[in-house]
Amino acid sequence: MHLLTEMQRNLKQYLEISELRKPLAFMLPYAARYWKSYAGLVLLLFGGIGAALFFTWFLQNITDAAVKGDLGRVRFLIIVGICSTIVSSLMVYANTYLSSTAIEKVKRDLKNDLFAHMLRLPTRYYGNNHSGELVSHLTNDVNGIEGAIGSSLLGMLRLPLMAAAAFIYLVHINWQLSLLCMLLVPLSLLSGAVLGKLLRRNSRLIHDHLGKVNSFLGDAFAGQLVIRSFTLEQPVYRQYEDRNQKLLAMELKVARLRGWFSVGAGAAGTVAYLLSMGLGAYFVTQNSLTVGSLLAFVSLMQYLISPLAGMAGLWGGFQRSIAAIERLQKVMNEPAEPHSLLSVPASASRVMAPSSIHFHHVTFGYDSSKTVLDNFSLTVPVGKAVALVGPSGAGKSTLFSLAQRFYRPDSGTICLDQQPIELLSNAELRSSMAYVPQETYLFAGTIRDNIAFGRLDASESEIVQAAKDANAHEFILALPHGYDTETGERGVKLSGGQKQRIAIARAVLKNAPILLLDEATSALDSETEYLVQEALERLMKNRTTMVIAHRLSTIQNADLIVVMDQGAIVEQGKHHQLLNKDGLYARLYRLQFEEKAEPVISKAGNA
Repeated sequence: MHLLTEMQRNLKQYLEISELRKPLAFMLPYAARYWKSYAGLVLLLFGGIGAALFFTWFLQNITDAAVKGDLGRVRFLIIVGICSTIVSSLMVYANTYLSSTAIEKVKRDLKNDLFAHMLRLPTRYYGNNHSGELVSHLTNDVNGIEGAIGSSLLGMLRLPLMAAAAFIYLVHINWQLSLLCMLLVPLSLLSGAVLGKLLRRNSRLIHDHLGKVNSFLGDAFAGQLVIRSFTLEQPVYRQYEDRNQKLLAMELKVARLRGWFSVGAGAAGTVAYLLSMGLGAYFVTQNSLTVGSLLAFVSLMQYLISPLAGMAGLWGGFQRSIAAIERLQKVMNEPAEPHSLLSVPASASRVMAPSSIHFHHVTFGYDSSKTVLDNFSLTVPVGKAVALVGPSGAGKSTLFSLAQRFYRPDSGTICLDQQPIELLSNAELRSSMAYVPQETYLFAGTIRDNIAFGRLDASESEIVQAAKDANAHEFILALPHGYDTETGERGVKLSGGQKQRIAIARAVLKNAPILLLDEATSALDSETEYLVQEALERLMKNRTTMVIAHRLSTIQNADLIVVMDQGAIVEQGKHHQLLNKDGLYARLYRLQFEEKAEPVISKAGNA
């Protein structure tokens, strides 16, 4: 008894049955929403088993009637068979429809919940995971769960019941023959268990590799201009070819596993057929079995052996789905931001009054190996403009990320007026700030759509006025379709200056009291820089503003210039005060202006 218990425990451990509980518990609430469809599928499952047994009974009786020459019974059975075929066809249709409906609805709900959760994940998660990998979760992984919520799951319920019913019927026909054929059952079950374990392991590797392939494709398409400029088409193609070859090798390994199992399953079916036909023929010669019973027995053997063989294939498909669910669980288990904006309408976020910004002894690092800000303190007064200057890596952009709570400081506090931002919801905090990045991101859609992201309930006149304030209205009207012009992916159809002014228009429309500007004029020509700078100055009026300055000429009139280096403030003051100190700011200024003449700024023209 102890030995049997130990064998059961080892078998469960080998098959990793305990590991199925969490994935199945994860999917259960989704399937439970559509319990009526699943209840209908269970009823149809029993109906299908009944139909299969009926056609075996039909074969047995019509054969015996034909051997006896009972034409009246043959006619009756043919009519019954036609009616049964119609009913069976209707059940097949209902089964297909209910199964597809339930599966697609579960997938839709899971996609919605997964995407909603992804929108709430902290910025740090996006920094550590490629966008292609995230897209793979919403496509490959969600599509891969079908086996666990539909075909494989229902089949794994149906086939054992079918085998049990077939065995009972077989015993009813001839119990001696039935027991002999049952000797093949353990072999079929064991081979299926081994196949399922191997397929699950390989499925995990395939899903992981598909995510990496999607990440590579995302990079290739996003960086296609760089690829062409550096003539990287061939090496990039080779890399993609290598990844596809590796994927093919994985898929072929799965195909070989399935192939060997198919050989075994086919051999088991053939042996069962020959055994039942040979011994059955002997029983017919001994008049202990009719011809109809023999044909029914052989037919039933397929319902006994095929389900047990089919269980292995279904188990393998089920395990592939479990591997996909585990990947989805991993994402869903990532801790999300505590304050969700999904429940807050875009137009309902409370815009706060103009506020001062205070950084009190803030220390922060993106990882434990390096500190970006060290005991940093700074106050930005209400309605004033503070410019941040310093070499790359000084921590300037990090301040913007912390102010918007994309990241949280390791120590210290950040306040609006005297209220810690931790006490504000994400909606309250971020609706009070407008951010204009150096690298403008435009969504695929029209210019109107992109400006309207500043405030989704804005009227047409407000959108146009925001464009005018951003010096964008004239160039928009000059485009073939005006405000309905498509920007293309990431705004590829527009110039840098045009994209920047649309981003400023978006910030103007938001009308937030706090402005965060990662100055975006460093890569623009002088003419376009003037237009962008003029729009920025208009936007900054009466707002609490933090500016990351790259061109020092653009911040000479700032209320305060803060010079940063290695996460700390090394100088601060007005432009002329800092020049007189002859410190880091003065050195940076000389590098920009004493070695080259300042550009001549013209007020005419568009970029």
